[in-house]
Amino acid sequence: MKTVLIVDPFSTGKLYAPVLNAQGVRCVAVISTGELPLHFTSDLVKENFEAIYYWDDKPLEALKTLSVTAVIAGCETAIYLTDYLAEALGLTGNSRATSDLRRNKFAMQKALKEHGLRHIPSDILSSPTHIADFVATLDPTLKYVIKPLNSAATEGVVFAEGKEAVQAALDGAAWNKKNDLGEINLGFIVQPFISGPEYVVDMVAFEGTFVVASVCKYTKVNKNGSRFVYESLDTLDPRSPDVQPLIDYARQAAAALSIRIGPIHMEIIWSDAGPVMIEAGGRLHGGIAPQLFQQVYQPDLLSLSVDCYLGRSPTPAEEVSQISRGRIGFFCSHEKRTFNTPSSTVLHSVAQDVAYCGHKYFISPGDTTPVTIDFATCPGLFWLHHPEVNQLDASTESIRNKLWC
Repeated sequence: MKTVLIVDPFSTGKLYAPVLNAQGVRCVAVISTGELPLHFTSDLVKENFEAIYYWDDKPLEALKTLSVTAVIAGCETAIYLTDYLAEALGLTGNSRATSDLRRNKFAMQKALKEHGLRHIPSDILSSPTHIADFVATLDPTLKYVIKPLNSAATEGVVFAEGKEAVQAALDGAAWNKKNDLGEINLGFIVQPFISGPEYVVDMVAFEGTFVVASVCKYTKVNKNGSRFVYESLDTLDPRSPDVQPLIDYARQAAAALSIRIGPIHMEIIWSDAGPVMIEAGGRLHGGIAPQLFQQVYQPDLLSLSVDCYLGRSPTPAEEVSQISRGRIGFFCSHEKRTFNTPSSTVLHSVAQDVAYCGHKYFISPGDTTPVTIDFATCPGLFWLHHPEVNQLDASTESIRNKLWC
């Protein structure tokens, strides 16, 4: 029986164990640190694992006795330990020497530049004592984006126009504070704002071969004083000629980040100059997307990822086809108010919608809704699939009005 380690099996990382168990693979969980936040660790489904180890207890010698065949990164917090364990156990993995390229936003952009690929010029600040000197070097006519070095999603991302706005954003940034992943912010990067539609390309690396599993397009809107409010995410056909420049660039960028095995979640702006990577992660697409992709693509992201870790031959990219259209819609809260769930009558009505797959709130009844300025303050979402885009549009409007009003 094969044994696989899953480091931090949280977020969409929790999806691996049931699939592997169904294929007769023994799963062992490794928790990278006891400092992870509760909203992560509550995802742990203990019955899916033969054993659970905490890295704080220094279990390496015990892990060496398990005849492990693969190490999987469950989520962002797992990247460094996954690379270390693969090396320590003598397994195929992503090199520990290049872990920063898959976690550190500044290192990612530097790698793209060194490989001659389109990149975003980036400056890094590791201490607030450097703010004044740095701001003095900025072009006052440009727009900038300030983001934490090691956060996830759009947490802590701020748009600023001109020097004074950058100064204010950096002065008010969460220096040396824990982010939503439970990690201390290691610093902040400042980048010129790159305009253009935003896409996501999900790939799976099979030791140098990158299979494109999904292509999606974000719609973000300017609401509540923020340019980073998610409206929707729509799936696209990876075989469409329209997205081939995007895919070609994504494959080159993945190679520049030294990704050899496992899923790659890459966010890309299609600027006037062409596609340019915002950032990438060596893990599954987060949230509900992998389950939605199971309804939209054949083969899908999760099954391809499992195949790569079990040493199966890669599926050629041209065989990944879109069999339906998928959409994730995001709720937006414009004010602080007490949240109450819809009535059973409303929920029944939503469930009858031909495109409806499910919905999820990130807050509980009685909670005060945050004002939505990014994904971290998004109060919930819903997901749909249907062959016809007109039906997706109609269902989106109906469900959004019923589930969040």
